[in-house]
Amino acid sequence: MFEGLGKYLSIVLDYSIVLEYSNGVWFDELTNLFEDKGIDCYIDDTFKLLHRCVVQQQDPKDIYVQSSMRSLMQSLMATNTLHVVHTCNTEYFIEQVRDLPECCILTTRNSIFTKRLYERAPTFNGDVAVLTHSGMKIFHSIAEMIEDYPFPSISSLASNNTYIDSDGRASIDDVVLATTGEKFTLVKRLSGGAEGMVFFTDNPKYVAKIYHKGVITPLRWAKLKKLTEIGITSHGFCTPQHLLYFRGVPVGYTMFMGKGHTLGNVFDGPDAMIDNYPDWTRLDVCETLLTLIGKYLYLQMHDIIAGDIQLKNALINTSSDLYLIDMDSVQIGNLPCPVGTEDFTDPRLWGRDFSSFVRTLKDEDYSIAMLVFTVLFCGLHPYATRNGAETLREEILNHNFPYTLDNSDTEHIPLGGYDHIWEYLPDNLRTMLYNTFHEGKIYEAVCWRAAVQEYMRDLENFVYDDPEAYKLFPCENIKQASVNVSEVREQLKAKMESRNSMDERKSEIKSFEKKSFANAPTGRFVSSSVGTSDNFRPEKTDNDSSPWKKSSSSAPAAIASVNTTPPPPPKKKFFGLF
Repeated sequence: MFEGLGKYLSIVLDYSIVLEYSNGVWFDELTNLFEDKGIDCYIDDTFKLLHRCVVQQQDPKDIYVQSSMRSLMQSLMATNTLHVVHTCNTEYFIEQVRDLPECCILTTRNSIFTKRLYERAPTFNGDVAVLTHSGMKIFHSIAEMIEDYPFPSISSLASNNTYIDSDGRASIDDVVLATTGEKFTLVKRLSGGAEGMVFFTDNPKYVAKIYHKGVITPLRWAKLKKLTEIGITSHGFCTPQHLLYFRGVPVGYTMFMGKGHTLGNVFDGPDAMIDNYPDWTRLDVCETLLTLIGKYLYLQMHDIIAGDIQLKNALINTSSDLYLIDMDSVQIGNLPCPVGTEDFTDPRLWGRDFSSFVRTLKDEDYSIAMLVFTVLFCGLHPYATRNGAETLREEILNHNFPYTLDNSDTEHIPLGGYDHIWEYLPDNLRTMLYNTFHEGKIYEAVCWRAAVQEYMRDLENFVYDDPEAYKLFPCENIKQASVNVSEVREQLKAKMESRNSMDERKSEIKSFEKKSFANAPTGRFVSSSVGTSDNFRPEKTDNDSSPWKKSSSSAPAAIASVNTTPPPPPKKKFFGLF
């Protein structure tokens, strides 16, 4: 499969190769290609971030992803051919690797990375190899790929407004049949809405959504079918699992049941936040946000754009236990999402029929940015202003973002402590939010994920001296959870000292037992062979065993061996995510 790649000196590797082809001989062939030919492999921080998202979802269908990633990374680290560009911005990544001699991008047809290349069309002075299940296509430039290999236009099903259901409606005690042959009895009604009703079934794993008459269009049914084929069974995704028929006619689908309140009912100002989660701090808000973004990125990795992102389309049980609901409206491939909420939709799309076009990742980037601000500000809209225009729509169109980077003007910020939330955010997040909602800049969803992760890491490590920085609503005279920074830091210090003492004892034991360290790995897992910038510095991490951190000088010294025969090189041990 990869014979044509052997001629290249370096390959820019898209994470989708790992996700989509980890379970098969092709991936082993690729790993051997890197090893046998000594080809340099270039990735960016998005590669690592997406892998982390996949690992966190723990979907059974991704069972081979971690082992395949481990195998590939160990192979690349053993030959010092792994290079990391520390950025999540696709254009900047391509700029850094653009002029590599004899270089090729290796990607898949519908990946996030490929879609970014189509959207941004950056200049790249190498080839692009697109891997599909039917083979591999090689193009001599990104421009050639875009011109000769366009994405399919919007499906004709989008304009088909007929219905494929009948007058027969399934209800309590009725038996519906799945395409797999399984039967489900509708036991009890759980909820109802404009589109249909949700029932408990005799299988406790699933609930069934049964549509009302005049709801199932060919577009909707085609999307339901695709979702069941993709087979996302990870916790927190209320995606269709079985297509259901009643008397031979399509009526709905089964899904896993979500738990908790809608995000909009919880993230609705101080009263709702503290009533629902009185023990929460800023750390819980960040974890909620990271969980949400991770799920939306996971959908994007499967060629799914949520489209209608809003607070009512997610349920929250805890900060790490969230559920995406109303998944039957999402966009899959060229099957569009026909609905959207104006408040969370890029104004460029206002007034358009959502079922008449296919949304891009850039369109979803705006919705993710809206989600970031709204969650960080406990339900507040970024264009909600005090003494402003009559309608929120006017504020959005005029980019009347009431916050400033230097905190010089707080006149139009709503009352209730939102000015202090802004003041206590890290500079990077504030700059990104300001550039988005005041300047109109667009950041990729992975960039938001990385920025929130950095903020959460700071909170976890208690880097802020002011206890107000950890409160949901800083400097507000309301009853809410607080943090004693000095006390927590002392506890962390004691834990760290205890851990270091234990590590030293383990190190002494290992040094006594091992006979030779003559061929120990150098730890040069990340090379900096391109340019002289800081983009290729190994990622800093608190975990000394991480493969992204250079080995320190505190490693055990070599002990002389009585046997003069050189021992075989020790196998490198894999740590961390990859």
